[in-house]
Amino acid sequence: MDVSVIVPTYNERENLPVLAKRLDKAMGKAGISYELVVVDDNSPDGTAEVARNLKLEHGKVKVVVRKDERGLASAVMKGFEVAEGKYFVVMDADLQHPPEVVPELVKRLKEDCDLVIASRYSKEGRIEEWNFVRKVISKGATILAKLLVPATKYTTDPMSGFFALKREVVERAKLPLNPLGYKILLELLAKGSFEKVCEVPYVFGKRLAGESKLGGRVMLEYLIHLMKLAKETGELNRMLTFAAVGASGIVVNEGALYAVYELLGAKSLGALGLAAAGLAGFEASVVYNFLLHERVTFKDRRKGSVVKRFLHYEAASVLGAAAQLAFLLGLTYAGVHYLISNLIGIVVGLGIRYSYSATKAWPA
Repeated sequence: MDVSVIVPTYNERENLPVLAKRLDKAMGKAGISYELVVVDDNSPDGTAEVARNLKLEHGKVKVVVRKDERGLASAVMKGFEVAEGKYFVVMDADLQHPPEVVPELVKRLKEDCDLVIASRYSKEGRIEEWNFVRKVISKGATILAKLLVPATKYTTDPMSGFFALKREVVERAKLPLNPLGYKILLELLAKGSFEKVCEVPYVFGKRLAGESKLGGRVMLEYLIHLMKLAKETGELNRMLTFAAVGASGIVVNEGALYAVYELLGAKSLGALGLAAAGLAGFEASVVYNFLLHERVTFKDRRKGSVVKRFLHYEAASVLGAAAQLAFLLGLTYAGVHYLISNLIGIVVGLGIRYSYSATKAWPA
């Protein structure tokens, strides 16, 4: 058995036969031996019975019905347990993940990749008929993933539910896999054992039948999962340390501002002197924070030139300060109290500084 195609289902009785037919045609054309592993969460619409009928028809279908568990990610983990293939493919049953792409994912695995992600956001990928709100939710979730799970840097689409991997990625995982909610790929990126991640573009199509599972509970589970991963991989502690160093830098900033403005006579120059003193305070805090991050926050990631690291951190600090100022001015003039506007700006600026620092100055 070459490939196990793992499909978690809940109320997908109309979609599953179409998926099975298209998958069988695509895999047969490519000459790939496979099994279809359907893990159903006891769907009330009879999805499991449809899957059993497909097994009688095709003989390549394995059906697992879970009565005491729920959730896409844990269903995929159950699929990993019962799968017999050398390679795993994970996809949804709603046909938004085109089965015709599966042979290409498997081909890349057989060449030199350990994990192959079907991406909606790579150069030739795209999404059909998503409204503005859905796009904003997806982009926001991706940004959070990039911030909290550094391993997502390997892909343009860390939120993808369509991917393929070698069995060893799971069996030799660096940390125990214990996913929550819908995003199993995040768990694999953070904890799986792999050397090379590849992407294959695809068009994220329209759901054939049934309803989307996206809702408030799913989004909450996603946020909890992200925080859990950040804690387990140590990234949460790193972020808290980064914030603490930044807070201590406020003292240096204020002290340098006072020294230049009051003690060194910049006050006599009026607005120009104040601007110069403010710039001096900002730069003093940047240098101070950089030195502490080098020794504490990112002590395990000091690679290459220290000058380049500092220049990247300088850029991160400038971008963060610009974002803070933009939110202060923009929200205040939009009617938000200036203290609240500034607080929001501080949080956004901190996120930008950390994200840029963690990916450019001290990449994992």
